[in-house]
Amino acid sequence: MDIKADLTYGGLDVRAIEKRRKDVAGALDRLWSGELHFTGWVNDPHTFTDEMVRELEDTAAEIRGKSDFFVVLGVGGSFMGAKAVIDLLEPVDEKDRTRVIFAGYNFSGRYIQEVKRQIGDSDFSLCVISKSGSTTETLSAYGIFKEMMLEKYGPDETAKRTYVVTEHKSSFLFDQASEEGCRIFDLALDIGGRYSVLTPVGLLPIAVAGIDIEKIMKGARSIADKESFAGDGLDYSIARNLQYEKGKKIEVFEFFDPYFAYFGEWLKQLFGESEGKDGKGLFPASLMFSRDLHSMGQFLQQGTQCFFETFITADEAAADERIPDIAMKPFAGKTIEQINRCAVNGVADAHIKAGIPVIRISVPRVDEEITGELLYYFEIQCGVSALLSGVDPFDQPGVEAYKKEMRSYIEAL
Repeated sequence: MDIKADLTYGGLDVRAIEKRRKDVAGALDRLWSGELHFTGWVNDPHTFTDEMVRELEDTAAEIRGKSDFFVVLGVGGSFMGAKAVIDLLEPVDEKDRTRVIFAGYNFSGRYIQEVKRQIGDSDFSLCVISKSGSTTETLSAYGIFKEMMLEKYGPDETAKRTYVVTEHKSSFLFDQASEEGCRIFDLALDIGGRYSVLTPVGLLPIAVAGIDIEKIMKGARSIADKESFAGDGLDYSIARNLQYEKGKKIEVFEFFDPYFAYFGEWLKQLFGESEGKDGKGLFPASLMFSRDLHSMGQFLQQGTQCFFETFITADEAAADERIPDIAMKPFAGKTIEQINRCAVNGVADAHIKAGIPVIRISVPRVDEEITGELLYYFEIQCGVSALLSGVDPFDQPGVEAYKKEMRSYIEAL
């Protein structure tokens, strides 16, 4: 495994971590046992065959061949994973590539109008992602963009340009897409939205963006077995629970690369929706350094110690830029990434000296294979961590509460 978790400065007793390893091994066995609902993602890197990957790649090539824009409609796990990966890996030097735009995750008329303005007279296709087939944000936006397509292309071509990812069962979305002849990709019944990035939910938009999904799946498959998490492989899950037991209420994921911003958003949903139940759970937050050091650095250094920090960094930068000699000393002649590395180490040292628990998770570089590893790694860590805390990682009853109240207001309009 290319992912390293350094708990040296987490303020935890090594013996306490070792004592819990038997517990996490049991939780890991439960994930693989099939006894829990919504654990189809555990084996999905292996059951999602090369043939299925090639089908998505062929579909992505078809979309790129006829579309300047690919508008992906989905909310929560239906879009966050794909956006996280695209932001991390999207090619920047590929001319005339199809742009992937995400919508259907808010109720902002201004945002919808901005997406329509960006598309303008250009050719576009739609991807509608909803596990239930009735998600309010997604289906509201779908009506708007479908009307736009019908006016531009007519019903037959609109159906050919509409790609749907949903459960293979009756719903508004599935029934309408089937009747109109849209391309439908099945979202397995036993995979929940926030664990679905390594399925067509995430892989189709990622492939349309020009990213090699074969390599992403290769990375995920390389650690998709219990042996990869043996020994100290789940110590991060143990550490999170020990921090919670010591009174920490917040885990702050911290990045030093702005292209990780939506990876932080994906982690927030993954952990927040999996663990925040029964009055339990760490509140997941994310900060982007060095930007947020100028807004939150003071609080982190001397504020209420209700949190611990998890740094997520890559040893090798994707690119670098030399600071010219005309710059102010001592920056002249150095590179931006050298300065960034000083920021990583300086922040860690200052916070550790202030008594803040710091966990450091690192990868050698950011590429497709390692990104596949990271996605699967955090899914496993999250599932195990939630089971250790005694909650079901795969339901979200609290989400249904607000949806019920919201629908009552909508129906009263």
